[in-house]
Amino acid sequence: MEMSKKIIKVTGVVFVLLLFLLFIGVYCPIQKIFGIPCPGCNMTTSLYYLIQGNLKASMFYHAMLIPTMVFGLLIFYCHIKKKRKWQERLLWMWAGCMIVYYIYRMVFIFPDIPMVYDTNSIFGQFFHISL
Repeated sequence: MEMSKKIIKVTGVVFVLLLFLLFIGVYCPIQKIFGIPCPGCNMTTSLYYLIQGNLKASMFYHAMLIPTMVFGLLIFYCHIKKKRKWQERLLWMWAGCMIVYYIYRMVFIFPDIPMVYDTNSIFGQFFHISL
């Protein structure tokens, strides 16, 4: 019974993701709908440049990539060791860091590169918003 519930949940998540891909495309759904970048926007680009060995470009696109990877490993370690309290604390610390960094980027960088406004967003088209 438990396994069938997990299969139904996974199927539901996959279905929702496919709907996003069908209607929005391979874009950040928040940016495509509202026009503003989400806290994780440009993290994939940052990872690309990190893999290429270009740390400066990686940090330019998203400085929280490396800390996110470290937090992810620590959270996974706590999950394996069944340290739920530390796992939750680390997750909250990471979320706090992401929010602070996002606010910084929106105040000091937006709407310049890499935190650009999508003029073709659904919200922007509906209300005729352009920056």
